[in-house]
Amino acid sequence: MDVGEIAKAWYEKSEPEGALAQSILRAFFTGVLIKRPDFLLIAYPVKTDGHFILPGKPWNCWWLDFFTGPMEAEDLINQAPYPLEYFAFKRRRKIKIIAWKRLERKDDNGRCAVSTSSETT
Repeated sequence: MDVGEIAKAWYEKSEPEGALAQSILRAFFTGVLIKRPDFLLIAYPVKTDGHFILPGKPWNCWWLDFFTGPMEAEDLINQAPYPLEYFAFKRRRKIKIIAWKRLERKDDNGRCAVSTSSETT
């Protein structure tokens, strides 16, 4: 199954009608939309206080609306048009917000690695 088909199926199952189109447009105009044969990333900037997603600006957080395929912390750093203070995503119906500086930590091989700590700031 193509990554586009995976995204379409997930949005149809998990989100309201029209959500995929809205996410694609928002990412196209304000964020990042990357599609490769084995990878799809839809992300856009939002505002957060480090604990909750808030309405309005200034944006200080990359919201990972959807991704599929192999992705590590360094992929996010390399694909984001610019760094923001945080990045966030929803996993198992819970929003996770992680400080960008945790992405920049290096492991023993010099690769970027997200800290295993449960802290978000």
